Amino acid sequence: MGLESKVKKKDQGNIHKEEDIKRKNLDSFPIVGMGGSAGSFSAFEKFFLHMPSNSGMAFVIIMHMDPNKNMELARLLQPSTSMPVVEAEDGMLVEPNKVYIIPPNSDMGMHNRHLLLFKVSRSKGAHMSIDHFLQSLAEDQWNNGVAIVFSGMGTDGETGVRMIKEKLGMAMVQDPETADFRSMPETSIKTHLVDYILPPEEMPGRLVKYLNHPALKQPSTEEFISKAHSETFMLKILMLLRSHTGHDFSLYKRSTITRRIERRIAYNQLPDYEYYVNFLRENPNEIEVLFNELLIGVTKFFRDQAAFEALKQYLYALLNKKNNEEPIRVWVAGCSTGEEAYSIAILIMEYLEGLSLKQKPKVQIFATDLDPNAIEVARIGFYFANIASEVSSKRLERFFVKKNNGFVVKKEVREMIVFAQHNLIKDAPFTRLDLLCCRNLMIYLTADLQSKIIPIFQYSLNVNGILFLGPAESVGAFHDRFNSLDSKWKLFERKKGVSALGTKLDFPFHVTHLPNKSVKAEGIIKPSMKNLMSETFQKLLLENHIPASLLLNEKGEILYINGQVNRYLQFNSGEAVLDIHKMIREELKYAVGNAIHQACIHQNKIEENDVRIKDNNKIYRISFTVEYLTEYPLNDLLLLIITDKGPIRKNRTKPGNGSELSKDGAVEELEKELIYTKQQLHTTIEQMETSLEELKSTNEELQSTNEELQSTNEEALTTKEEMQSLNEELMTINLQYQNKAEELSLLNNDMKNLLDNTEMGTIFLDNSLNILRFTPQVTKLFNIIPTDIGRSITHIVSNFEYPSIEIVIMEVIERLSGKELEIKTKKGDWYNMRIMPYRTTDNFINGAVLTFNKITPLKSMEFKLSTLVDYTQATIEKLTDACILIDKEKTILAVNHKFLNLFRLRDSEVIEHSFLEIVHNLWGTDKFDELLFNKNLISTEVLIQHNFKGLGMKDLFVCVEHIGKNKDLKEGVLKITFKNQ
Repeated sequence: MGLESKVKKKDQGNIHKEEDIKRKNLDSFPIVGMGGSAGSFSAFEKFFLHMPSNSGMAFVIIMHMDPNKNMELARLLQPSTSMPVVEAEDGMLVEPNKVYIIPPNSDMGMHNRHLLLFKVSRSKGAHMSIDHFLQSLAEDQWNNGVAIVFSGMGTDGETGVRMIKEKLGMAMVQDPETADFRSMPETSIKTHLVDYILPPEEMPGRLVKYLNHPALKQPSTEEFISKAHSETFMLKILMLLRSHTGHDFSLYKRSTITRRIERRIAYNQLPDYEYYVNFLRENPNEIEVLFNELLIGVTKFFRDQAAFEALKQYLYALLNKKNNEEPIRVWVAGCSTGEEAYSIAILIMEYLEGLSLKQKPKVQIFATDLDPNAIEVARIGFYFANIASEVSSKRLERFFVKKNNGFVVKKEVREMIVFAQHNLIKDAPFTRLDLLCCRNLMIYLTADLQSKIIPIFQYSLNVNGILFLGPAESVGAFHDRFNSLDSKWKLFERKKGVSALGTKLDFPFHVTHLPNKSVKAEGIIKPSMKNLMSETFQKLLLENHIPASLLLNEKGEILYINGQVNRYLQFNSGEAVLDIHKMIREELKYAVGNAIHQACIHQNKIEENDVRIKDNNKIYRISFTVEYLTEYPLNDLLLLIITDKGPIRKNRTKPGNGSELSKDGAVEELEKELIYTKQQLHTTIEQMETSLEELKSTNEELQSTNEELQSTNEEALTTKEEMQSLNEELMTINLQYQNKAEELSLLNNDMKNLLDNTEMGTIFLDNSLNILRFTPQVTKLFNIIPTDIGRSITHIVSNFEYPSIEIVIMEVIERLSGKELEIKTKKGDWYNMRIMPYRTTDNFINGAVLTFNKITPLKSMEFKLSTLVDYTQATIEKLTDACILIDKEKTILAVNHKFLNLFRLRDSEVIEHSFLEIVHNLWGTDKFDELLFNKNLISTEVLIQHNFKGLGMKDLFVCVEHIGKNKDLKEGVLKITFKNQ
């Protein structure tokens, strides 16, 4: 073959290789699921205006639309991108660089990259079309799935983000500050699983950078693979995680850890593992983020509905067989945010409700997880409204309470469960369990660790107890210890008569070694031809040229056989055993047994030569060696090597000599056998003497121990009496605490009803202005939800037209004096806000209490009165005579300037003063009393002559008029006019 043809063939090979890579890229590319409401159309436009048309991604838009209107979104969105925009059809194959839009009034899923359409079904609760698609995208595409949640009302998309992140995908959310409707983005952000929070126009650039990073591209570059496979970098990352968090991830599957780390490398746009190790050292917060990334545990209520139906059937059958006095004990390992634990609690409550017993069995459910944040969420028991698609409406009404934009687990369900942080690898397990639920956790652990956990699970379960695993998990090699109840949904029952003590329980688990495996298949180095030749050569030597050998333990049990040993061993009828003492030929039994015994005692090599055996009427001469091994991992084992020296040739002898030779041979064999027997007898006598001495010593120790035990028993009896007394005291104290708890519960109920029925909004804050608790009425004034407890009130958006409420609160806390303000909401309602310092029973200031009382009707009345007063004042100002208005209490309501000028008075001397006081003090007369209370003089002008102080003698016509329907002087308003004669 010429040089030119070789070059051409090499070029063709490269071309085929490039085509294979392109084909692989075509088969595996990112698919972006984008969810939003109809009002997020402008956000989609901004996104696609900045997205390159050749990104290699496919985009699927799930938008909440009016089912009765066809908005033709594909036509409206097409001007924003040069990529084809089409409405999805049933069974359509998704291709890169295309945009697909869900049709109206449809649900959409994905299988094998085909879009599948379904009729909208609301029978199971709220319609969550975004969650529905993102979950199927995660299951179908795994790490190629991307979730983006845009503006929208409700909580759709939150579960989808969780599922995408569980399958190593990426999640983006529109910045709520740029969203027309903040609810959907904010709900997804509160999962703490979102990678990026960005405005729509900034998303494409970040998305392209992330997905094009060498750590995520398929196939990865050789340079990145070589660095990724460096065991040293991985060990450094695991060490930093262990030192910072206290948790060792060495027993987790290396592929799982590697993928999570590569996601963080791509997120931070770092070149390789080495840079990431330095980044972790310089940024401790990244270690915490990586820790949370490794702990991503996504679960749902009644996940795999058919699995829970199967569990319900077998669990109820198990509980029916239990004694009602025995508690029902359940352990949910890896409970994450608690949905699975509450699902099992609901099943058990439904079972208990079906019992007609007065005294029902006690239920103890232990739910544990490594993630403290997930445990805290589970303890609160608040879940967003999208769980309506997972939990039936009947169960929602029975076991949940509607609260704000979600549901809270009822107290009776919550009290059945104890949530605790627990490390499955090093913390002690719960025992005496009827049900152990550990789903989708062991798939992240190594096979070695799984083989150690399953015996622990068996030990924890009662006989006939149920083990509930995930769909991709099993009991592995321990199938002989469990009965399979449901092979599809991985329900197992612990067998009777099989003890967990049959296997040594290696607990807590430790790492003995870390396998250095490649992350990707492309990085695996195939064995060379040289290695293959070496292995074949060694195999030929072992089988054909190495003497027959056996590996034994000290008891003589055969562990391994090499070579042909048929001539030296024989199988006896009866139970099959692999004991060298029972299988060795009769001629070798004493010699081999003695050699094994001597080798064990002296721990060295014992050799025997010229031993004769008979086989097929021939006599063979052999020699053997028993060597005591000391090298790990064969230490304390024995190696028996047998060398065959061939058959003994028969020499021609004179008549009469043969019998003598045979007699000499028999005598020689008997002498050897006698020597072996003497040696064994001597050794046995020594062992018996040693044993007798040890027994005497042991007997003395036992007598001493017996005396100590008697003394200990007396102490134990005394301690028992003390414990009984202490137990009675504890029972008394426990009863007191129960009474206190009941009183506290009643007080809490009274307080809650008081605050709810007063229709007065109340917020309790600590000294740092963090929210401690609040009443439901406050949600109308602040954008606050139950999960905001613990956050600062400065982070909560209010609906008031009052800029800096936190300044006033801090002023009240510092000065210890309350403050009242009248504030107006953006909707035009008025509230009286009262801020008072929070005083404890020890008279210690520990924050502030804000109360909000609605005064909108009062402010409206105040405005009307002010308007009437202004109108009345303007009316009497138009009169030509001096005029004054007084109420039934004779208090002056209004005067005109002519009255003030006539009597030389000021407004401050008149308004809201008693008219009689002015008459008596300023004018020194009682003449007006008769006019004011004389019914006959009402509406009649009366001439009054009086010498007024400072004014002299004046002749005035006074007319008193009654204003109002009721002419009784004790009601209505009196109008008094003064006119010069």
